[in-house]
Amino acid sequence: MVFKDFQDCKALLHMLEDEDYVFKYKCYLETVFENMVEWFIKEKLEIQSRPLPAYATNNRKVGLLDLYMAVKREGGHRRITENGMWSMIAKDRIRV
Repeated sequence: MVFKDFQDCKALLHMLEDEDYVFKYKCYLETVFENMVEWFIKEKLEIQSRPLPAYATNNRKVGLLDLYMAVKREGGHRRITENGMWSMIAKDRIRV
């Protein structure tokens, strides 16, 4: 999947609404999701200095697809922030 505009992003996000589909094709979707994030950061935000893939402390990779799905499952950014749930959400999304 190649990202050229927001419609491509919307198409991917629409696919991610089906958690069974995500589970079945997770390895492929992890790469595609990271490609979408990279396209958005570089092309739309025009940020060239942001390292991708994303890493947390101790050089541990952040599972962006897992993070996105967890945030979505818990009701979104606002709900997680209001309920102080970020540490719970983040703890299982950082890989060794």
